[in-house]
Amino acid sequence: MKRSLCASRPAVWGTSGLLSVALLAGCGNDSGGKSASGAGGTVSEGRTQQSSAKVVQATHAKTSQAKTARIKLSTTVSAGSDEQTITGSGVLDLRDGTSRLRMGQGNRQLEQRIVDHVLYEKAPAAGGRLPHGKSWMKVDLRRLDTSQGSGATMSDPADSFAYTKSLSGKDVRKVGEETVNGVSATHYRVLLDLSKLAKGDSAQERKLRARLGDSVPVDLWIDKDGRTRRQQILMTVKNSAQTGSSATPHQARAKVVMDLSDFGTAVDVTAPPAGQTVDVTAKVSQRAGTGPSAN
Repeated sequence: MKRSLCASRPAVWGTSGLLSVALLAGCGNDSGGKSASGAGGTVSEGRTQQSSAKVVQATHAKTSQAKTARIKLSTTVSAGSDEQTITGSGVLDLRDGTSRLRMGQGNRQLEQRIVDHVLYEKAPAAGGRLPHGKSWMKVDLRRLDTSQGSGATMSDPADSFAYTKSLSGKDVRKVGEETVNGVSATHYRVLLDLSKLAKGDSAQERKLRARLGDSVPVDLWIDKDGRTRRQQILMTVKNSAQTGSSATPHQARAKVVMDLSDFGTAVDVTAPPAGQTVDVTAKVSQRAGTGPSAN
């Protein structure tokens, strides 16, 4: 069973960019409350939808204007009868993605840094798998082919809300006023069109729909200053594993919550010494099926 959970790790370990909207996606929170108005909705309801859309459309810029924040992550992944929860916390520069996070389960923790669009990861047991004297794995995010998904699996959290800029009134519904970590916020549920996420790439759109269905619901909590305080996604990611002569479908469900707080906090993150790192960008790309063949 752990193999199923590990297979879903690239889809839930990162938190943003294409990952946030293409892989960190699924069925969203079910709600028995009021549904968004349809063709028979009133003019007032239509105006409310448009007003909500404007708030959500602006949250990317307003959150980025806060410059920095503390970030807290929680991802619970289930496959069959197995379930694992990964938690993490750290600091994040909302403008360029510089970040430092500690993530893991219980005593099994790893450190992740992103500096100048390069991801560095120091896993607890990485030493045995790395060359002598190396303790950090290095992945150059700019070299990964994000259109095929490899870059998305390793993306940084800073661009996590960029998708909000393209939402229309019909994509957004106001759920209500709630409190997140002691801060008053408005809860919105948004529905993303996968054709927009694919940015005109029909092959990518087909791939997204095969893995995620036809749409991507996401929940956002936005404070009175327009900054996102929480993003929550309940997703089902479908994969297919080749068994003999037939492809057997597999799927994993995950609940991913990202909280932002302490806007303006100091973010002082540096890259590990070059002599302690080993570049695994090519291996990550090949594992995703996008990189060149090994020589």
